[in-house]
Amino acid sequence: MREYKESIAPAQLHWQDGQPVSAAFDDIYFSADGAEEVQRVFLQPSKIVARANAASAYLTVAELGFGTGLNFIVCADELLRASSRILHFISVEAHPLAPSDWQKVASLQPHSPTAQALAAAPPPLLSGWHRRSFHDGRVQLSVFHGDVTHALDDLHARQRQPIDAWFLDGFTPAKTPAMWQASVIHRIASLSTRGTTVATFTSAGQVRRDLDAAGFAMTKIDQRPFKRTSLLGNFVANGKPQAEQPPRRVSVLGAGIAGATVARQLAQLGICVSVFDPNGMASGGSQMPVSALHARLLGDQTAAAEFRARAFHHARAMHQDYPSFRPTGALQLALNERELTKLKRIQAVYGTGRLAAEDDWLHYQTPEELLASVRTQALGGLYFDGAGLVDLPLLCKTLLDHSNIEFSEMAAEPDESQPWVIACGTASRNHTLGIPLEVGSVWGQLDWIQPFSAHPNNTRTRPIVGNGYAIPNGQAWVVGSSYEYRPWEPAQATASNIESNRRFIGPDDMQTLSYKRAPRCVSSDRNPVIGRLAQHRWISTAHGSLGTSSAPLAASIIASDIMGWVPPVSARVLAALAPMRFIARQARRGVKVVGPAEP
Repeated sequence: MREYKESIAPAQLHWQDGQPVSAAFDDIYFSADGAEEVQRVFLQPSKIVARANAASAYLTVAELGFGTGLNFIVCADELLRASSRILHFISVEAHPLAPSDWQKVASLQPHSPTAQALAAAPPPLLSGWHRRSFHDGRVQLSVFHGDVTHALDDLHARQRQPIDAWFLDGFTPAKTPAMWQASVIHRIASLSTRGTTVATFTSAGQVRRDLDAAGFAMTKIDQRPFKRTSLLGNFVANGKPQAEQPPRRVSVLGAGIAGATVARQLAQLGICVSVFDPNGMASGGSQMPVSALHARLLGDQTAAAEFRARAFHHARAMHQDYPSFRPTGALQLALNERELTKLKRIQAVYGTGRLAAEDDWLHYQTPEELLASVRTQALGGLYFDGAGLVDLPLLCKTLLDHSNIEFSEMAAEPDESQPWVIACGTASRNHTLGIPLEVGSVWGQLDWIQPFSAHPNNTRTRPIVGNGYAIPNGQAWVVGSSYEYRPWEPAQATASNIESNRRFIGPDDMQTLSYKRAPRCVSSDRNPVIGRLAQHRWISTAHGSLGTSSAPLAASIIASDIMGWVPPVSARVLAALAPMRFIARQARRGVKVVGPAEP
């Protein structure tokens, strides 16, 4: 088993006359006429627009060598202009760009909507798969950061749909021989079906012979006067089965953040969605108007830690498209040695120190820096630049406002013969078709308070997160959230929320303005429950206090399975989230009860 690592080293770029150059390979990423070259070498020979328009729903393009994303950008912009179909673009990159380099790439293409969208939400410098949805779902991007053979093997195992067109566009075979091995070519063939095309800028004889041996009928494309030739191939062997069609309609039980995110993703992919919830939109934990989006990192490199880091970046990319999100950043403080050890462990895993300040998504702050910047005494802290605040009721209502979504404020009984997504909190365990879930309700309370004094900390604007959170919100503070295994009286929860945050809000008396209470669904291992229950049934529940970050990625996992696409997380993450994970544990130790007993 290969060693697992979270962070991945970025490409080392330098810019020469406005062109990005790889320091490692001493080669340019694209020439001055790069967009035109993409058309000549890849899009036009592959007849991308015509094939997209002939497709029933979507076109799948896969690429080796994401680089600066130019092939993706030109392909997406062209299909947005000339087709109404959905593009799923899959790419692999061993050395991804840093965020500041994505900004420079976008500055060279000011009129490209896709270049701007990608620069606003680039995949993070973390290994494995990442998914981005652009242009109201019309363009779906799946990028793998890491070794090309690992990516192709994972695609072979988990991508049910065949690839329609391949773009092979790494640096030249002489400089990157690993990407052009015959074994890589044969992996490409295993993901192809009759009619799949392959286009590449190189005309190297060995590459042509290997593609021909793998089942592609190859021809040379005249590229004069720019270069002599490029290659185009058509897969004529027996390969992956023809594409399966996704369902036309899916029903969702639950209109909180778990149900609303999956409904919106499916609707954007052209699927009609019926959403049912007798409690209305945004009930339960989703009724909180102030929720902090932050990473809640673990730093232990477990599957749960891997999920949390990717969920944060995935959610940040989604939330910024909606008015319910307010970017603020967030500060996680260490108030004792145990917390400091955890923060340093997280910093060691994710904050490598190899990046410029503008490219790091979390920054370690010393006690001196904290005292100077936020006037708080702590042993250390982590600042998360991409964190923010989410209005959950507004988010749910906005997500469900789509022409492909019908909402009914009523109960519904899932039909086993039709596709259903179960996303109704603790009540989800009533619809699991016999699979035993260890989930239950844990109550929590937020309090809106106003300090009587002019304590210097009361001028702070950044949320403080950790065990609960303290959020400046206009003239008041929002503090919480209590974690009640047995429901408390509201006054008890208020007192607990205030005392837990004394370090941040000051020692004086507080005026309690209002409070809001709600149950949150949690699992016995504190991981969400996400995945397939049966042939036509999926589940997304037990997000607990992680919902603002975990529910969007959960929705993408479920939508990918419904569409037949590679999931945006690793196989070990799926196993850690799967609803079947409780069965083996229960055989050893019995069923673990979560939350208060049912009445």
